[in-house]
Amino acid sequence: MARIATKGTGVRDQGGFRCVRCDAGTPRWVGRCPECSAWGTVEEVGGRALRSVARGPVRGPARPIREIDASTARARPTGIAEFDRVLGGGLVPGAVVLLAGEPGTGKSTLLLEVAARCATAADPCLVVTGEESAAQVRLRADRVGALHPHLYLAAETDLSALLAHVDAVRPRLLVVDSIQTVASADVEGSPGGVTQVREVASALIAVAQGARDRDGPRRARDEGRCDRGSAGARAPRRRGPALRR
Repeated sequence: MARIATKGTGVRDQGGFRCVRCDAGTPRWVGRCPECSAWGTVEEVGGRALRSVARGPVRGPARPIREIDASTARARPTGIAEFDRVLGGGLVPGAVVLLAGEPGTGKSTLLLEVAARCATAADPCLVVTGEESAAQVRLRADRVGALHPHLYLAAETDLSALLAHVDAVRPRLLVVDSIQTVASADVEGSPGGVTQVREVASALIAVAQGARDRDGPRRARDEGRCDRGSAGARAPRRRGPALRR
């Protein structure tokens, strides 16, 4: 049974570890007893000081599982069969997907087409490019037929500027091409480094999840299909970034 200590009354015993086979003591845990050489017989004795944790605010009350609306977690097909198959059915609202691959394999072109298919008048999509100019991406969109009046494009490498574009456009889908070129001025390190990539990814995850929680379950007439060929289709708004590496 777990012990519970109230605030300000920590319970502290003489901590340590002891072998249950030969009763030899050791100041820290080891996998093998240094006296009898038995494995897995060293256990902690005594107790550590226990701290009480203050109860914080909850995001929502716990509810019976049958009452949970699962529609917001269902994948929305993009209309590109192979892409949807790899993603397990399509894009999930609030999700962040990292698309990785060798240079020149068509990652940017694929995501540009996905964004064009998902864009609608009510739910625009945003592509932020850090590797190419906006004009270069426009030329690629011309070649692959990915032009859409509600597909927005920006060329940025600063995280704060990228987030400003997100606030202005409020996209259902955000494509960052690529995450290695985006950096935060508040964090040390060069773009593409572990620290910068972690910071940028954390910020984008927070944006995606926050937008999902604010929008709530908005049902689509065709189960959220992004394909422009579905007349009148409109998916619940999602701001799940697709990050290209």
